[in-house]
Order: sequence, then structure tokens, then C-alpha cells
Amino acid sequence: MDPVRVLARATAREGKANELKALLRKMIMPTRAEQGCRYYELFESSVPGVFYFNELWHSKEDLDAHTESKHFTEVFDQAKELLQEPIELNYLSEVE
Repeated sequence: MDPVRVLARATAREGKANELKALLRKMIMPTRAEQGCRYYELFESSVPGVFYFNELWHSKEDLDAHTESKHFTEVFDQAKELLQEPIELNYLSEVE
């Protein structure tokens, strides 16, 4: 099985960056404990209010299970009111 690499971008509404950051941080520990998670990192951009998740999953099935997990659905249901736009998901392929 090929690993799945994801780069996800979350952009906060004006004045909501700190709230969004606190909420997104709640994803880190439970996600890292999930089956198939090789790494899951949250970064804050130099652009105010922009955050990136850098993820590597063992398989597409593991990523799918992640997006159906309780912590994922709860956090992103709450994040809807803090986000300027929907989360941008990028599935990456290594260039050789």
C-alpha cells in the first residue's frame, strides 16, 4: 500500500485566529494515536490566521478512518464558525 501524504490549510476569520489555533491543537494528540498515522503536525504560517496540517498516513483507509473519528468530526464541526473558507486539502505525490 502506498502511503498518503496530506497538506491541509485552515484560514481563520478575522479576529478568530487564536480560537481556531486552540481548537486545531486538540487534534494533535488523539490523531497521533490513531492506527496508520505516521506523523501529524500542525504549523502556524507567517501569514496571520493561516494554519497547516502536515500529515502522513499508512493508507487511504487509515486516513478515511481519521476523517470519521469522533475528535475529527467534533473539532471540525466547531471550526466551521471560525473558518474564513473551507479547509483546503492537498494530497501530495513525491516528485522523483
